[in-house]
Amino acid sequence: MELLELKNKTAKIFKSRGTKIGIIVLAPLLVLALLVVNWAHLYAVGVLAEFSGSDALVAAFDRNTLVYGQNGDLITELHAEINRIPVDLERIPDHVQKAFVAIEDQRYYSHRGVDLKAILRAGLSYYQSGGRITEGASTITQQVMKLYFLTPEQSLQRKIKEAVLALEFEMRYSKESILELYLNRVYFGEGAYGIQSASRAYFDKDSKDLTLAEGALLAALIQAPSIYDPYVNPEKAMGRRNVVLDKMFQQGFISRAEMEEALKEQLLLKSGVRETRNNNYSYFIDQVIEEAIAAVGEEKVFRGGLQIHTTLEPEIQKKAEDVFQRPGLFPSEKVEAALALVENETGAIKALVGGRDYGIRRGFNRSTQLLRQPGSAFKPISVYAPAFELGYSPESIILDTPFKAGNYEPRNSGGGFYGPVSIRTAVKWSRNVAAVRLLNQIGVDRGYEFAKKLGFELVEEDRCLPLALGGLTRGVSPLQMAGAYAAFANRGIYTKPYTIRSIETAAGENLYRHPEGVAVMEASTAESIISVLRSAVESGTGYRAGIRGIDVAGKTGTTELPDTPVFRGLQGNKDAWFVGITPRFTTAIWMGYDEIDMDRRHYLTSYGGNQPAEIFRLVMAGILGADERMRWVAPVQPEQENEDENEGQEEPAKLDDASSTPDRNAVPQETLLENKELNGDGGEELRKDPAEVQNDQEKGKKAEEKVQEKVKGKEEEKIEDKIKEYKKPG
Repeated sequence: MELLELKNKTAKIFKSRGTKIGIIVLAPLLVLALLVVNWAHLYAVGVLAEFSGSDALVAAFDRNTLVYGQNGDLITELHAEINRIPVDLERIPDHVQKAFVAIEDQRYYSHRGVDLKAILRAGLSYYQSGGRITEGASTITQQVMKLYFLTPEQSLQRKIKEAVLALEFEMRYSKESILELYLNRVYFGEGAYGIQSASRAYFDKDSKDLTLAEGALLAALIQAPSIYDPYVNPEKAMGRRNVVLDKMFQQGFISRAEMEEALKEQLLLKSGVRETRNNNYSYFIDQVIEEAIAAVGEEKVFRGGLQIHTTLEPEIQKKAEDVFQRPGLFPSEKVEAALALVENETGAIKALVGGRDYGIRRGFNRSTQLLRQPGSAFKPISVYAPAFELGYSPESIILDTPFKAGNYEPRNSGGGFYGPVSIRTAVKWSRNVAAVRLLNQIGVDRGYEFAKKLGFELVEEDRCLPLALGGLTRGVSPLQMAGAYAAFANRGIYTKPYTIRSIETAAGENLYRHPEGVAVMEASTAESIISVLRSAVESGTGYRAGIRGIDVAGKTGTTELPDTPVFRGLQGNKDAWFVGITPRFTTAIWMGYDEIDMDRRHYLTSYGGNQPAEIFRLVMAGILGADERMRWVAPVQPEQENEDENEGQEEPAKLDDASSTPDRNAVPQETLLENKELNGDGGEELRKDPAEVQNDQEKGKKAEEKVQEKVKGKEEEKIEDKIKEYKKPG
């Protein structure tokens, strides 16, 4: 009976007019609500479809590339406009995490992505302030959605999307994962994105080492980084920090004693204040950047979070840089110099100094980008090594007698000649004519091709006799010279010099490894070159490079001022070189003026055996822990035939009339001994009567024929001896 009455009452209710109207009104609203919920779900699922975890998300954004030295220590970081180094939440102290929660989202651990109380509070504040936003309502989760998936526009539509995504995200990921994403993405000012970059920018430390007061200061910056920047507004920054500490106390994250202790802590910012870029090893790092870009592209280098493992040994680089700060080594303030130091066995670059002072990041690096004629330092590359490949030896006799090919007529220091000399003597005293004669004899093509195998980018115009004396169209860099000479020290194996050992992704995937070496000459050729270069240091033009207790081999090189209206009539030099070899390292030194600074008052009066050789000695003695004092005394040069009154060690690269060498402006030779200069007309040989010159040339030709007959006879005797040995029984 009661059930029947209840049924009748229910039927009457549904038949009433008011109820019918309510159902008609509510039904569409319910449908709309279902549609909104369904849209929200589909929207959130679509946006988050590509996301599979915090690692994948962080990898999708700009990250700093880390550069490590030879020993694995972090040297520097590379980044574009965004400076970010993601770290795991475990590396962020709990008191730092709580500082952000206290000031940004105090109910973070209790809400589900959207804080309704905060929304109501913000709405009331908005109403009471007459339409001004005085209090935020976004949770940390909502901020993460905005930072990673949405634009920063202020609109109702964006806020709805933000809330929808936050609710879905909270169902998928833990509070710890969301907080990690937040702390790695938020901007702290001073170009720092993420807690790790901020820790280094403000306190020069890892985030795991932040104190309570330091963590509170970083949390204080989030609201307005420019306003609370401690470098610009330290008082405002400290005031905001104290607010954070008070919030942490009120919410039970720290005790009163901890708060009071942190309030007493002074603001100790990174030394050097706002300068976050380290200029140590700058020329070296510039080359690392250039190599990395060539290997994997600029985008990955500055945004990809790579790990670049380099050959840098900081103590070697620093010792080289320190020598360049000694003012007494340079003739004037405007004189520049550069150094490239390579490990012989591996080709690894250990030091680069691109100038006396470092200017701007990735500016002109003279150690790698300078292109100047190398003068006589090129002789071992273009003449003597190719000759040794053909069977010549350091004691083979060659002619230092007058020579002329067309309009090209090289000359020696002092204007005279030695006559028949060994290759060792020719190298030791940098005899120009002997070198040109030998190249002419073995063939210019051999010298040209050999130089290309050692990494020099020659052009067809270089295929001519001035190649013997470094007369190149484009010139060479100190790094190219160091790399080539290192092949002599490495028994004929050439490795293109490199600063990068390997490049890896943040996940450890290998992207690049340095090139391996290739054999470009016989080991015996390399040994012969080292032997004659050792003589040049022990008792020749390079004696100032000798180091006590260290085996040193090397060669000087100098080029003369160009024969242009600016320098016409002057006796001086443009470039001075020394390339030296020790058992482990090869170092190339260049000295000269930048082109823009050269004029009639600014040019070199020294040569490669002076300051460049001395710089080599000081750098290498420091690196090897040896005595800086010179090992050898100035040697006495042999007497020359037809010698003028100004005896010289090294003849500069003479810039003859352009007609002497078609399509060329400079014909390198070699420079003077000590500080003495040639006479203005170029030496005794140029003052001789033409008939006398012709007579000398005929004598030289006959002498050369006799020498070649002797050499040929000796070679035939060697062959006969080998045949007899072969025919012996057994």
